Amino acid sequence: MTARLYCRECGWQLAFWRKRAALRAAARHRCTGIPVAESCPPWWTRLWITLCTGSVRKAAAVTEAGAKAPAVDGDLVDTRGDRVQWAVLAVHHAETTRRARAAMADIVRAGYQIGPPPYGYRVVRVRVTGPTGNSRLRAVLVQDWQAAAVVKQIFGWRADDGLTFAAIAARLNSDLRQYPAPVPNGRWTAKSVRRIVLNVKYTGRQVWARTVDGRPVPTRQWVISARNAHERLIDDGTFQRAQPVAPGSAAPLDVLPSAA
Repeated sequence: MTARLYCRECGWQLAFWRKRAALRAAARHRCTGIPVAESCPPWWTRLWITLCTGSVRKAAAVTEAGAKAPAVDGDLVDTRGDRVQWAVLAVHHAETTRRARAAMADIVRAGYQIGPPPYGYRVVRVRVTGPTGNSRLRAVLVQDWQAAAVVKQIFGWRADDGLTFAAIAARLNSDLRQYPAPVPNGRWTAKSVRRIVLNVKYTGRQVWARTVDGRPVPTRQWVISARNAHERLIDDGTFQRAQPVAPGSAAPLDVLPSAA
């Protein structure tokens, strides 16, 4: 937020980024008037007010009698007393959400990790230069050797021996030193084992948007990277055999997008 100095006598005014610089400039001002300081809001707040109020039509429209229409209870009013246009708000929010999701999807398709790494991996930060020449830090998954061995053992018990998630969790809890749980000082559960078995990232692909508001999304709508985005822990065949697929339904890897 910037600080603006202006003088009512001589009309002198100047904007400063820091309040301390504004005070030093006021001390050097030579005029009979005393400069007045005020804070200027950031530019994006003024842009937000312009978007919300709609400069073409004012919400506080003049009625046929010539008086301003009274504000309805529950209406959002900006600092100038104008009623906010809810349609503009909705469009702005939808466009912002769309751009954010598109940016996240581009990062995933490029093979980079978003969020905490899955069990069996750790994150390494690499600097990537984009087409515009700007460089950014991106996260890449690399193996965590002890946890990766546990993941391979889980898939082996599931795909080769046909054990249930609860049976696998019981075996893992029998030796937590050899099979450390995903949560520090925690224990394995059937749910945590199932989460690992269903995670496509162990096949060397990046995947995102598997759920929306906590609800599963159809596999064809997932955002999937190409193969070998990172070092895989499980091959496609083992991953396929380990899945709890219902009779007659398609297995996860059978319906992945062609980009996978």
